[in-house]
Amino acid sequence: MQTQIEQFKPAEITLLISQASDGNKNALNDLIPLVYDDLKMIATGLRRKQFDVSKTINTTSLVNEAWLKLNKYGIKAENRKHFFCIISKAMRQILVNSAKQKLTHKRNANIVTFDESSLKSESEAQWMITLDEIINSIAESNQRMAQVFELKYFLGFSEEEICEILTISKRSVSRDWLSIKTIIKQVLSH
Repeated sequence: MQTQIEQFKPAEITLLISQASDGNKNALNDLIPLVYDDLKMIATGLRRKQFDVSKTINTTSLVNEAWLKLNKYGIKAENRKHFFCIISKAMRQILVNSAKQKLTHKRNANIVTFDESSLKSESEAQWMITLDEIINSIAESNQRMAQVFELKYFLGFSEEEICEILTISKRSVSRDWLSIKTIIKQVLSH
């Protein structure tokens, strides 16, 4: 299944991304109608990975918040895939921040609850924060390994696509993927 980005106006999209990376805000605004469906597809996938925590932010809101973040801080994307990696990372950070706010609100409420769905949601929020902390910790010593995890786990890229994006061998991608999964399992088991 090809996404809209692969089917429709790839040259125009690449040009707009390049112009936006050079600081052209109008190019960034012209880009959204061309990639909106793809951004919603990424947001849907990220929300699914983030369990019940993301119920407070719907797909459209997540896309819009990520877009506002890009408009505020700009982008420096080398190509289309890099652009989608940047915006998906922004979306993931929005979900992590939402999870942190949810836990903070829960702790500050001083309300005792035995609602099973609230407990499940709270543990899922904690899971998202813990996973983010693990990935950030790994990125400090091995940025590429963390990128392989983000591209495969959060965006669902194949090993071949990750090779292309990071310009590394398939063997390196496989090794990084197995290593980071092992590290995450070890950290979570303690």
